[in-house]
Amino acid sequence: MAKKTAVFNSTGKLKRVLLGKPKYNEVLPVSDVARDLHDRKGFVDREMHYRQHAELEDVFNQLGVEVSWVTLDPKLPWGMFTRDFGTNTPDGVLIGRLRYIERKGEEAVAEKTLGELGEAILPKQITRGSVEGGDCFWLDENRLIIGIGNGSTHSGADNAKETLSEYNKSVLVVEFLSKWNHLDNIFQPVADKLAVVCESVVPKYFIGLLDALGWELIKLPSEHASRTELNVLALGDDKVLSFRGNCLNDMLRAHGLHVFDPEYSSFTSMGCGPRSSTFELERDP
Repeated sequence: MAKKTAVFNSTGKLKRVLLGKPKYNEVLPVSDVARDLHDRKGFVDREMHYRQHAELEDVFNQLGVEVSWVTLDPKLPWGMFTRDFGTNTPDGVLIGRLRYIERKGEEAVAEKTLGELGEAILPKQITRGSVEGGDCFWLDENRLIIGIGNGSTHSGADNAKETLSEYNKSVLVVEFLSKWNHLDNIFQPVADKLAVVCESVVPKYFIGLLDALGWELIKLPSEHASRTELNVLALGDDKVLSFRGNCLNDMLRAHGLHVFDPEYSSFTSMGCGPRSSTFELERDP
């Protein structure tokens, strides 16, 4: 029997998560940050990757979050970044569609893993354009926001809107420059109705929408996005998974949040932080 996934928001208490081991991870030129590293001929220190990823995993173990593992394929070196193959919904996982040829196929691998785990999957998938999970956030249980930058496209967002309308959910779009890659590099909910945002690089209508919905915003300059510092994960109960050396950590603590900061520099150097590395299977409402 399929499990009933329950992700109504982006900040409820995290109960189950899907991760991927860094067994095959390599530097791929699929974003500006990763492209710069690729051009500098950056290499993967496999031992360091495993050590740092184990620190990330340990945070979930400490908090009693159930961890499942995606199947790995050596032909898909970014399969460990489980965020992007789709997005969870209150009715099951919406399988997305990745934009870059280097990552295409991660969706099918993830879908197979989810099926083996008994997770609920929506019968319709994204079949036009692209929708990547790093661009997707639930602002509340009825509103999904999709960022249109380097990963997701308008046609993909329209496809998601058609699918989720069948479940009485709405989809809103936020446009930004492709240099920022995904929305979760410039906007990030960190606790109930509290988010960090690079105000100058998102449209004013998005700030207005968040204000209208009662969000408190910690407004930051874009330099933080350039260092992957907004790519953190809300754990619920005023806890946040960040990483060591993140300039936002003290700021988050000043807002009363408990910050976990494993060493994660091997991955943030590629433009991928804790949120990029995780896919929520279940959160409390």
